Amino acid sequence: MHHPTAVSRLLQGLKLPPPGVRAPALRQWLRVFGDAPAAAAALQRSDAAAVLGVREAELVAAHAGCFDRTESPLAARRLRPRRRQIAEALQRFGATRSVAGHRACRVERLGPARAPEHWAHAFALEQRTPEGALARSLQFFDAAGDALAELTPLDAAGVAAWLDLVESCACFEPAPRPLAARRVRAARAPLESADAAALRRAWATMRGADGFDTLLARFALAPGAACRLAGPDFARRVAPTSAHELLAAAAQQGLPLSVQVPGAGDCGGDWRQVRQARGWTQADGGGVRLHLREDAVAEAWLLGCPSPGGWRQTLLLLDAAGAPIARLGEEATAARERCGWRRLVAQLDAEVDA
Repeated sequence: MHHPTAVSRLLQGLKLPPPGVRAPALRQWLRVFGDAPAAAAALQRSDAAAVLGVREAELVAAHAGCFDRTESPLAARRLRPRRRQIAEALQRFGATRSVAGHRACRVERLGPARAPEHWAHAFALEQRTPEGALARSLQFFDAAGDALAELTPLDAAGVAAWLDLVESCACFEPAPRPLAARRVRAARAPLESADAAALRRAWATMRGADGFDTLLARFALAPGAACRLAGPDFARRVAPTSAHELLAAAAQQGLPLSVQVPGAGDCGGDWRQVRQARGWTQADGGGVRLHLREDAVAEAWLLGCPSPGGWRQTLLLLDAAGAPIARLGEEATAARERCGWRRLVAQLDAEVDA
């Protein structure tokens, strides 16, 4: 897997023609990253699309239709939106690796194949590996062309089901329908003015970490702004590397840890192996692999919230735009905050205060 900053550096010289005639230029990036293993390909497609300023669906669609296969190790076929037929075919995939989440944080899971909700575009992909093998998968996008999930069958029966699905649902239209504009949440007046005293009073009445999103909506605040306004009694800023430190310490001590990732849901349990690889933190546990892009974490906040079981603390990661990347904390099944978790977050505080 290439370091994330290498994607930008290697694509600096690639100038895109106007839409409609730039598919060959979009295929050039895969020649640069032709040595990527199949499991890393989805992450690199996301990075390349962001650097090029296109939607990931357009990048994938550039590999549909007829072109010289020496141009790229990726080939794609659009699938007709036959949702019921696709859902039935996925039941025959058997053991499947799914990748979901967003550009800064993705979650790999092993298990039954399920299509994401609210998908608008679907492609069947064939990615040739450096060893010459073919990795076959399905990738789903929303109406704006952002990736929702990629599903890869892992055994021969699943590949046969993939081939049957392509034969019955593939079409020869290389480009998706015009991509919709990304939905931007309209600004709305806060239910209460966002002064610090009012925010802290409301924060003190929360009944768990899940109430944080309700609090943001109530005062019409971004997460970072709410943390700054609430002050260190409720939100303490810690080092951006805190997520790796918590995951590594939890794995070493056998402490169950929950990670909530937008677009991928909650993944948790016993993290057994945590490592850093070319700008990514990777953590494995219970059939789940977490990929966290380290340079995407601009801010990390340790949130303290009251709950029926007492004070609970979670770690919130934000990107440079202030959007949530992930939230780490104890599993929801814990009746009250464990001493082991308190010791871990106390060490984060000590490092920042030092």
